[in-house]
Amino acid sequence: AAKVNHDLGLLDAQKADAIIRAADDVLANKLPNEFPLSIWQTGSGTQSNMNMNEVLANHASSLMGGKIGEERLIHPNDDVNKGQSSNDVFPTAMHVAAVTPIRETAEQTTPELRPIPDVISQEMQSWPKSQRHVASLHPEMITPGNFEYLGAFIPPHFDDNENSFAYSLGTLAFRPDPGRPETETTLPGSLFLAGHAEQQRVAEISIPKPVLSILKRAEELPRAEMLQPFTDVTHGIMQKLSNALDGADFRLGGLQVVGDRLHWTTHIYYNAAQYDTATHGCCALDLTQRKAEGPWHLGDANSPAPECHSDKHAGYIFRIPTAESEKWFGGKNLISGLWTATGQQNSSHGPPMFAYRLPDSLPAGDSIESLPLVWYPMSRPLDQHHPANRWGGGAWLTVGKKQAVIIIGQMSLGPVHYGLARPEDCDENKGYHGTPYETQVYFYSPASLIHAAHGAMSPNDVQPWLRWTDKSEGGGFGQYLFPRCYRDVGGVAYDEENSLLYVSQPNAGATPDHPWDAAPLIHVFRIVE
Repeated sequence: AAKVNHDLGLLDAQKADAIIRAADDVLANKLPNEFPLSIWQTGSGTQSNMNMNEVLANHASSLMGGKIGEERLIHPNDDVNKGQSSNDVFPTAMHVAAVTPIRETAEQTTPELRPIPDVISQEMQSWPKSQRHVASLHPEMITPGNFEYLGAFIPPHFDDNENSFAYSLGTLAFRPDPGRPETETTLPGSLFLAGHAEQQRVAEISIPKPVLSILKRAEELPRAEMLQPFTDVTHGIMQKLSNALDGADFRLGGLQVVGDRLHWTTHIYYNAAQYDTATHGCCALDLTQRKAEGPWHLGDANSPAPECHSDKHAGYIFRIPTAESEKWFGGKNLISGLWTATGQQNSSHGPPMFAYRLPDSLPAGDSIESLPLVWYPMSRPLDQHHPANRWGGGAWLTVGKKQAVIIIGQMSLGPVHYGLARPEDCDENKGYHGTPYETQVYFYSPASLIHAAHGAMSPNDVQPWLRWTDKSEGGGFGQYLFPRCYRDVGGVAYDEENSLLYVSQPNAGATPDHPWDAAPLIHVFRIVE
């Protein structure tokens, strides 16, 4: 530790050398009477840590020609311990102490141990699939510490609000495109982004390199460029669904690029009638082709099972990495989910996830096989669930050997209120209110989803292993968003190849020259190892 602190410029060379020499003397058992403590201590090892710091400080001081005790030249905390916690030092010391005998044992027994992995692998093949996967999952997880905020940008401006990104709900998808590599001013690929909420059309935009605005001013951010104009990606399917259900208001729920197709979901914005509809479809990436496939129903459309209702499926979409899709989910490569406050008995009371794969050919209206991974019935809601919560999107993050499945959204911190808005509420509309709000990120372990997929765990029992909130160490995800009463997220998209995460913040992009352009901001994060 003294050497590292010296290398970091935190400890001068004379003190570092004295501490290292003192530690060598302790290792040589030259100071056995300086450690009188019993082995029976508190679990953190604080007494032993302090004992070692005092001994090293006194002995190092004497090696420098100084005194021991209060007038010593080396301070036990400021120089030796350097502010490290016993909860860090003690476990680290135990791990280091264990390395040498383990290595020696391995070197002596390696020839005998080499066949063991093959034997275990052969034995695993006889286990049920629900048990077999446990031995193969990598334990490393992505956490908030792996998020590096790069800044934000705003979409193009249009004076005609109805043909613009104003009041967009922020639904978006990343498009990997070899023809659009990274440049000095742009990031690789492009984004599909939904426009005005009333029009429900989608355009393709470039990805300018984001700018970090310390004062959170949208006018400091770069604007994207239009690559493809606004288009109804359902090519009339949403309108047909609406006509069949007495003019029900359908909205785009999610977008995701897979291969040469743009996948989409659509759901009824206010489904008080509890319609169960076909919701999933896709179209070509070239929006001018004006041809869409679908809609299809996720799960058996004729089943009364609660997990088959479209109010649980028809929102955000994100991709399962290819290796995990093929190994654990039977080739199902997409996850979708939806939380809606209308018709709560059919919705999931917490962010749901259902795995599926669109077949190459399927008649419109047919059912797609789905695999429930996570959903919460009204009788067993996720802890801290609130009808005013809004889950905007998710992603299966991968970087190096680390992974995590995240869902990002708005968490209500106030009391449940349904009806006309109160003075302190964020808008004047009738509905569920729960001021104040904060943005939260739920981290789910891929292992939990795999357990649920193979029947080793109920989808109703899967819990996030980590919640990133404003009370988290270092602050919450919301610290990166621009000031708004609502703290919702409109959509999430992930560029797996470049480890770039895109998160839209609805209605936050107004600038002084366009004060009524309530377009979304796009925040950009890099996921680092």
